[in-house]
Amino acid sequence: MTKRVSITLKDVAAEAGVSVGIASRVLAGYGSFSEKSRASVLAAANKLNYRANGVARSLRLRRTNSIGVLISQISSYHWTTFVQGVEESAKRAGYGVVLSNTGDDPIREMDYLRDMRERGIDGIIASPLDRNLRAFRQAADSGFPMVTVNVNIGSDKAAVVATDERRAGADAVAHLSALGHRRIGLVAGDQELESGRLRLDSYRVGLAEAGIEFDDDIVVFGNYRHDEAYEAARRLISLPHPPTALLVCNESMTGAVLECLRDYGVRIPGEMSLVGFDDPDWAKFYSPAITTLREERYYMGKLACDALVAELERSGSAPETALVTLRTRLVVRQSCAAPRMTRTLSRTMPTAQLADHKKLALS
Repeated sequence: MTKRVSITLKDVAAEAGVSVGIASRVLAGYGSFSEKSRASVLAAANKLNYRANGVARSLRLRRTNSIGVLISQISSYHWTTFVQGVEESAKRAGYGVVLSNTGDDPIREMDYLRDMRERGIDGIIASPLDRNLRAFRQAADSGFPMVTVNVNIGSDKAAVVATDERRAGADAVAHLSALGHRRIGLVAGDQELESGRLRLDSYRVGLAEAGIEFDDDIVVFGNYRHDEAYEAARRLISLPHPPTALLVCNESMTGAVLECLRDYGVRIPGEMSLVGFDDPDWAKFYSPAITTLREERYYMGKLACDALVAELERSGSAPETALVTLRTRLVVRQSCAAPRMTRTLSRTMPTAQLADHKKLALS
């Protein structure tokens, strides 16, 4: 029986006529090298049927070649799109991705942070909850590579990729006020989260810029949860003087508000204009198509991963760019029009739908 010869990285480098370092860079997809070297190394690896020993490489570099991503809701378009961007960037750089879904549970989030550090994950991308900011800051300050998303943990060793939350809501209010709306309601997110607070702030900024007085009565809190957003919308349309337009602060709550308006027979945009945060694919297929605030989540994911990989390749030194801020874009569709009526919109839900809704609430 012929003994199989083990092909090493050194053999590939010799075949390609380059140094072992250059061959390693090409095959791992990091660092700098010429196109000529890349072509030579890949041709040599193919000719020799070389397969990299990932375990040996990890032991040599004291790395697992994997990065962790902590997200709050994997079912959200917002985060699934973000993760796709992370994975694209990670694959290109030769890293695997370990994904953890925290469900906005601070205890679970801390467990995942601890687990990833103990498993030797090279670095993480996260959007920490307020309660855990100190722990994440301590981890970053201790040298654990980290990039945060829309949250500044207060460490100069952690880069931040963020959207301009302070302008997003203001842009939506400006659009609605230009159509003639003066009573613009808000279905706000969880105020324990930085994004929830910033989106409420941006709504206030938009009102001030439009010369509209802030009114507590038409600000309700759905807390990024479907059932709470449904009930919040029901309270708004039941007011003696309801809003003529709504700004809803994330994708899942937008779905809940649309369900509520449908159940109570409130027509869009004839009786209520609506703008939603995030821009899921279904927004353009809904009838009428929904005007949204689009955050470039896929691009954000790529930027976050690029920043983390760059930090890892510099062996954990301080990030070159501490903050990257992306502007949110208003995508105008058919869910907004000039206000046409001010009467009370509340009406009785059809009996069958009311029974179904009560069953859902009790389940």
